[in-house]
Amino acid sequence: MPAVLAMLIIGFVGVANELRERRQVIQLEFIDAWDVARLILYYSPTLVAYLVPIAFMMGILLAFGRLAQDNEITAMKAAGIPVKRLVAPVVIVGALLSVATYFLQDRVQPRAIGRANDLLYSELPQRITLDVLPVGVMNEFGGVRVYFKDRDTATKTLRDVVVVKQESGRDTIYYAEKAEFQPTGERAQLVLTKCHMVQPQPGDDVTTQFSENVMVPLTANPLAPAPGRREEMTIRELIADEKETERRYKSNRSKPNAEDLRKIRTEIANRVTLPFACLAVSLAAAPLAARARRGGRSYSFAIGILLLGGYYLMRILLETKSVHPLEDYLVRGFLPNAVLAALGVWALWRVDRV
Repeated sequence: MPAVLAMLIIGFVGVANELRERRQVIQLEFIDAWDVARLILYYSPTLVAYLVPIAFMMGILLAFGRLAQDNEITAMKAAGIPVKRLVAPVVIVGALLSVATYFLQDRVQPRAIGRANDLLYSELPQRITLDVLPVGVMNEFGGVRVYFKDRDTATKTLRDVVVVKQESGRDTIYYAEKAEFQPTGERAQLVLTKCHMVQPQPGDDVTTQFSENVMVPLTANPLAPAPGRREEMTIRELIADEKETERRYKSNRSKPNAEDLRKIRTEIANRVTLPFACLAVSLAAAPLAARARRGGRSYSFAIGILLLGGYYLMRILLETKSVHPLEDYLVRGFLPNAVLAALGVWALWRVDRV
C-alpha cells in the first residue's frame, strides 16, 4: 500500500509537470475533462522508469522498517530464519518490475507519446474556430486578422467586426456591423453583413466600397510540428536512427549533428538502464531497512532520501555533453545501478551478522 500511494502521488506531480511544460500548446478554452484524462494516461508511461523504482523502494523501506520496529525481524532471526530469505522475494519482484518497466518504455511509451502529440498538435488546434475565440482582441485566424467587439452565442453572430487581410502585399480592411462564421468542410468563410471595404491603391490612395454581404474565404490554420519524435520510437528504431545520425555526423562534424548524436545515444542509454533501477533498489533497500530497529519511519525516510539522492546525483555527474561511443553511455547509465546493487549486497551480507 505505501508503494501504491507513493506511485499515485508522485505520478500526479509528474504528469502535472508534463502538462505544465506544454502549457504553450494546450488551449484551455478548448480542452475538457476527457482530454485531461487522456493526457494523464498518455504521459504516465513516460514516468514509469522514474516512478516505479521510487515507489517500490519506499514500499520496501516502510514495510521492512515496520518489521524491524516491531521486533519481527529479531523474532525471525531467533527462530533461525535469515533475513536473506525475507529479501529474496523482494529481489524477485524487483527483477520482474525491471522487465515490465523495460517493456512499457519500449512498447507502450512510444504509442502513448504519439497519441499525446496527436491530441495536442492536431486534434486540439482543429477545434479552434472563430465563434469561440476571445472578444475584444485581434486574433490570427485562417490567414487573416480578425477583431470583434461582441458575440451572440445563441446565433453564433459576431458584432462590430474588423478583418485585415493581406492581398498583393497590401492590407485590405473590412468593417462590418455583424458577421457569421461558416465552416464548409475543409474550407471556411466569414460572411460580413453591411460591410465597408477599404482597399489601398498605388501611392497613398485608398478606395472605399460598401456591400450588403461580403464573403471572406479563410485558410486552414497551419499545425505546429510535434516535438519529441524520438520518444515515439522503440529501442530498435532508436538504434537504427543512431546509426544514421552517426553516419551523418562522420560526414559532417558540425555542432548540430554532434548534439543530435549525443541526444539519441543518451535516450538509448536511459531506455536500457533506467528500468534496472527497480532491481538495484530491491537489493539495497530491504537489508538497510531491516536495520531500522527503533528508528521507525524516520530512519526509513532518511535512508530513502539518501539512496535516491545518491543514485540520481551519480546519474547527473556521469552525464556527458560531448560525443562518445554508445557503449560509453551504456556503461555510465549502468554504473549507478551497479553501485546501488553492490551496496545492497554488502548490507545483505552484514545484516545477518548484527
